[in-house]
Amino acid sequence: MKGSKSKIDRKFWDIIFGKLKKLGTAIEMYYGGDMDIDNQEWRWIDDRIKMYYEKDRLLTKQEMDIANLYWKKYNV
Repeated sequence: MKGSKSKIDRKFWDIIFGKLKKLGTAIEMYYGGDMDIDNQEWRWIDDRIKMYYEKDRLLTKQEMDIANLYWKKYNV
């Protein structure tokens, strides 16, 4: 079927990306008012969230591993 998209489990991925939003907030709280707007970790998370909502782009296994490292680092 040319041009058809495979269905994604929207409920599952909405939960995952909800957790990414929580992680982004945790990073903001960690740095407080001193957070650099170019913080690479926060920017990485924000980019992945935008790609999901704008282009239905899911995370790869490697990206999920990176997110888990950030999750542990910021004690979410």
